[in-house]
Amino acid sequence: MKISITSYCVPSQKLTNSDLLEYMERVNSKVSPIKKASYLKIVEKLLRQTGAKTRYWRDIEGGEKAADSIFTAIDNALEKANMTALDIDLLIYCGVGRGFLEPANAYFYAKEKGMHLANCFDVTDACMSWVRAAHIANLMLQSGASKAAMIVNGEFHLGLHDNWEIRDIRALKYSFPMYTIGEAATATILLPSDHPWNFSYLSRPEFADLCTIPLPGYASFVEASDRMELNGINRFVSFGKDLFREGGKSLGKVIAESINDVNHPVWYFPHSPSKSVYEEYMPTYGVPLEKVYLKVYPEFGNVVSASIPVGLCLAEAEGVLKRGDPIAFVPVSAGLVASVVQLTY
Repeated sequence: MKISITSYCVPSQKLTNSDLLEYMERVNSKVSPIKKASYLKIVEKLLRQTGAKTRYWRDIEGGEKAADSIFTAIDNALEKANMTALDIDLLIYCGVGRGFLEPANAYFYAKEKGMHLANCFDVTDACMSWVRAAHIANLMLQSGASKAAMIVNGEFHLGLHDNWEIRDIRALKYSFPMYTIGEAATATILLPSDHPWNFSYLSRPEFADLCTIPLPGYASFVEASDRMELNGINRFVSFGKDLFREGGKSLGKVIAESINDVNHPVWYFPHSPSKSVYEEYMPTYGVPLEKVYLKVYPEFGNVVSASIPVGLCLAEAEGVLKRGDPIAFVPVSAGLVASVVQLTY
């Protein structure tokens, strides 16, 4: 399988860390100035430590919609690939951001873009969703069930899964990761080729409750833990420090077991929940830090399942990623799951 084209689109508002802190101060007008100042000072420090600088949000008050970016990403991918909507016979929508639980969101985008010949379905596995979708597309392209696949995601969470209420400083333990979230849409076109992709995973379900967005009635489906629903139903809860620690152990194990020569890949593309965490962990696995592409998080924040395709777009536009380069995807996701995907770009 080969990546033909990857396209991304971000919404119109670019926010610095200062803009984010000002927003939090504004929406917590009833919180005492002393409490607010103390809380925001720590948030500012944590943002700086993770390497966050900017992120993009929709102008919701101005009427900007997630679909604006999603449709643009799709249109740009088709145009760059010199393809039409009818050339796509497999459309997979992936990621956490979505408008529907039923039916698959892919059907709506296929309908809107005239992909009348496309087989449609969704894939969801938190920040691993794009890799999971690519794996499925790889199998379908290999088998001949598909000739041209497109993976689309729209990671838009502002006003849906966020919670900006300033509470006790102890709440930062599970609320801070939400402050790192940015918004983005991507579209990736995949075509058959003789170059294999090698997928390796390590799932650790014992840590499933470290990062959650619970739906109404979730406790009827699973045994609730004291880590769930701390920010309310449909709100993001993430114990980032614990997630990084256990995810780091898992990723190190997968890299050791699946990559024979860590110097071989030209680039390693991680998921982007933080810049500093990869700076800390990757050298401990023997991976040269200069080979880890870390430019997504500082500008875009944590764009969830869009991290890797955005990184590919940036690296290629920058001229540091070229066709024929051996590369590796190294995301870690809620679940908990770590993955290594080796391929030729």
